[in-house]
Amino acid sequence: MMQSQAKLICTLKEYGFFCMKGAIPAIQAERFLMAQKMLQRTDLVFQPLRELCCERPLSQHTSLYIEGYERFSSTGQSLGYFYDFYKATYLFGSQPARVKVYGTHLSQKKLLSIVKGFSFLIH
Repeated sequence: MMQSQAKLICTLKEYGFFCMKGAIPAIQAERFLMAQKMLQRTDLVFQPLRELCCERPLSQHTSLYIEGYERFSSTGQSLGYFYDFYKATYLFGSQPARVKVYGTHLSQKKLLSIVKGFSFLIH
């Protein structure tokens, strides 16, 4: 799983994206431990939210974004990462003025298929 994630990041870098992996916040662990104690369920498994964010600037105000989140089944098994891919333009402030969504809840294969359609991105 992690190897394919690393491969994805390498491929995205070829298209000019820079990627950041989210750290698991301590507050997630604290909340889990509190819930585990309150429910008296030591059998619960900690499933931290792992995330990935990649950005490819297109202009001073517009960038392409890829956000990936690891998903889990109801039994706690990892289903892998799923990705959202969109373009956002920020003119004033932190709220985007325009957003164009290219895909949501995409598999890695589908994401790469869409990204490769942006042939102008290759360095």
